[in-house]
Amino acid sequence: MTTWGGEPGPTLTPLRRIAKGDTANVSLLSLSDHTGTHVDPPIHFIEGGKTAEQLPIDALVGPCVVLGYDGAENVSGEWLERARVPRDATRLLIKTRNSELWRDPTHHFTRDIVAVNASAARWCVDRGVRLVGIDYLTIEPQGPEKAGYPTHHTLLGAGIVIVEGLDLRDVAPGAYELICAPLKIAGGDGAPARVFLIQR
Repeated sequence: MTTWGGEPGPTLTPLRRIAKGDTANVSLLSLSDHTGTHVDPPIHFIEGGKTAEQLPIDALVGPCVVLGYDGAENVSGEWLERARVPRDATRLLIKTRNSELWRDPTHHFTRDIVAVNASAARWCVDRGVRLVGIDYLTIEPQGPEKAGYPTHHTLLGAGIVIVEGLDLRDVAPGAYELICAPLKIAGGDGAPARVFLIQR
């Protein structure tokens, strides 16, 4: 699978096997806590911040809006203002051209992506958003805007949960119920997650 910057992918190593006389099959799983679809808790960029097991469940589960963004530039606060996001929306997932990359889950990692810029992060804080998701392995712009990681710092500093690596290629923009279930990793600076959208 595609991983951030070519980091090692997950490995599944046999520990016990029935074929070798063991009573059950058991394997060891090794992976980064930022593998695939995953959440970023504050500790990822903020020393002393909350860790994965401390993320608020009420931010991870509830009504959600998927926004369709067809621009080539990074998502901005100005665009979010024009997008007519419902005033009570507290969970936003942003579908961009990145989603098409997941048609090949083994595609070569790229920094040529659409991300969320600092003005959009500030917009989310000002609007009381609690969770923001994006359809690639980082929410941070990869050009000059990346200096100092302002998007991560702004969102995580406000306690907003970041979800990265979403596969939204077959999801239409609109309103859903979100269930984001990260692994409850004690002390984790990230956590792989199963994320479900339910259409009511």
